[in-house]
Amino acid sequence: PGTAGRRCVRCLSTFRHRAMGAVLARQGLSRTAAVFELSSRGALCRYLRRTFARVTFSELWDDVAPGEFRGGVQCQDVQQLTYPDASFDLVTSTEVFEHVPDDRRAFAEVYRVLRPGGRLVFTVPLMDAGPTLERAEIRYGRIVHLVTPEYHGDRLRGRGRVLAFRTYGPDIVDRLRKAGSHAPLERIAEPAHAITDG
Repeated sequence: PGTAGRRCVRCLSTFRHRAMGAVLARQGLSRTAAVFELSSRGALCRYLRRTFARVTFSELWDDVAPGEFRGGVQCQDVQQLTYPDASFDLVTSTEVFEHVPDDRRAFAEVYRVLRPGGRLVFTVPLMDAGPTLERAEIRYGRIVHLVTPEYHGDRLRGRGRVLAFRTYGPDIVDRLRKAGSHAPLERIAEPAHAITDG
């Protein structure tokens, strides 16, 4: 996997985590900024805890209602966040949106909970050319595979258990604009796949 697959032996961060940290350091956000991260574990979460005084972490569990807590962590579905409008100055995530059935709704929800001038910084797998490849969709409450299924892993569910609904192409910028982004967009060079909106 080269550089992208290597972890720091000290903090266990990946190249993507370090790229996210570098992007966040350039944003000029106050330590008191309200931050929302779409996970609760890992090197990025540790960095956010050290850097900002007010960080909200979440996870998505199938058996916990959005807004409820498990082990001190709130369950949130990014397609229907339970937070009020304009709650956060920064929203972050690594490798989440490709697993969300309705990513347009998810991006719109993120923009809803961001304050004016707020920033979204995230990573996704990104193809260099071509439109976003839609891999699966939900029809009448069931998953329909449009191409050969691709599964990724995460800390909660394990390896090869999280369905990828899409692989993004450069048209992700258009998707963000349609969801409500009005800020400049910046793509971080491979292999980070980081995108900042703000």
